[in-house]
Amino acid sequence: MKKIIHIIGRLNYGGAEKLLLDLCRKIDKEKFEVSVIVLQDENPIVAAFEDAGVKLKFFHKKNKFDLGIIKRVANYLVQEKPDIVHTHLFAGDFWGGRAALRAKVPVIISTKHDVLSEGCWRNCLGRRIRRRFQKIIAISKATQEHLIKVEKVPYQKVQVIYNGVDVNKFYVAEPQIFKRNYLAIGTVGRLSKEKGQKHLIRACRFLRNREWKLVVVGGGPLEKELAAQARFLGIDEHIKFTGFVNDVRPFYDEFDVFVLPSVSEGLGLSIIEASLAGKFIIATDVGGIPEIVTNNETGLLFRPKNIEVLVQHLEWVNNNKREAARMALNLQREVLEKFDINKVIKQYEELYLSLLK
Repeated sequence: MKKIIHIIGRLNYGGAEKLLLDLCRKIDKEKFEVSVIVLQDENPIVAAFEDAGVKLKFFHKKNKFDLGIIKRVANYLVQEKPDIVHTHLFAGDFWGGRAALRAKVPVIISTKHDVLSEGCWRNCLGRRIRRRFQKIIAISKATQEHLIKVEKVPYQKVQVIYNGVDVNKFYVAEPQIFKRNYLAIGTVGRLSKEKGQKHLIRACRFLRNREWKLVVVGGGPLEKELAAQARFLGIDEHIKFTGFVNDVRPFYDEFDVFVLPSVSEGLGLSIIEASLAGKFIIATDVGGIPEIVTNNETGLLFRPKNIEVLVQHLEWVNNNKREAARMALNLQREVLEKFDINKVIKQYEELYLSLLK
């Protein structure tokens, strides 16, 4: 049995943590023993990992200058003797990666979950450490391009493995959309700057048809600011903010059009979930999103922050519901085939074993 230890900064709300949880839950337990090192405190979704029976080791990193974390983690890795250390996000890559190198772990890999610039010094440090890993997994071709062109990672070290979701949780066999007497819009994700929810709220202000509702699912640092924006624009009665929820699935029943207005995105797991639920997709054409949605064929895309085009897309859906439903069904079929988490896990298992040969 091969021992895999994942390292991540925090267990927060996000696609990286979703993938990590799925890897821990669904990997073949007869072939792999899996555990997770968490470097920092404030872990809002730790209960999900505990409920899944995932072995967790916390290191309570004191602050960004806590250099001793490298030695503490390295000592633990020497004791545990993992075959592979798999890091996630900047903290996992930099602090966890340095510890794994110090402990002389045989194989060190990382999954790159986004194409965000992490700031000049973080970009430099992350780039230097990731180059010393045996393999970096990109969650989309856009992420792969970022790694090769921006971070200068050698092409042969990068492998694309798309993120996926548990299709059985979200798939609706015969979706019934556009049965309401109003335009039902929704978005799901962490309420943060890069997710761009404020642009969607502004766009709704300009809809000619006043019969619309928007459901904003998720929590995050901008929750109060976005609610205040809705009040300032005089449209707060049309908008429902759910706050953080453990299970987003019930909320997909509350809307027909899913909008992801992200300024930056690695892939867009929420698009996959919404599509499986049969929703029509409108999203920005950033990161890996065009690898999921084909503009004017399986959904509608627009440039980030382009509120005028977003309004036009929403108006088009409201006036062309039959065509929109057909496009939504086409995307659902594609997503069902391409983004099944069980296929994703299989690819990771094959990668782990190939690196240990």
